[in-house]
Amino acid sequence: MASSVPVYSRQDVSRHNTAKDLWIVIDKEVYDVTQFQAEHPGGEKILRKVAGKDATDKFLEYHGASILSRYRERSQVGVLKEETKPQEPKKGFLSRFFRS
Repeated sequence: MASSVPVYSRQDVSRHNTAKDLWIVIDKEVYDVTQFQAEHPGGEKILRKVAGKDATDKFLEYHGASILSRYRERSQVGVLKEETKPQEPKKGFLSRFFRS
């Protein structure tokens, strides 16, 4: 992958959720596995179930992280945008007595 890697949001990735356009996220890296479906030892269905989603947990159930190095150059299309969670407002003393 080139030094300037495209950055995608979860929403961007979610748009690539069909058999003809299938992206997944593994450990914050975005992969286009459209062409890999036919090669996948577990079958195409497995990849289609996680199409457009974060597949990290499913991937790590069956593979070691080192296997990604084999496919990174030809399949990685970018990285996942860092998302910051909005901070919840601090609750004051009276919040125990009143519901919001």
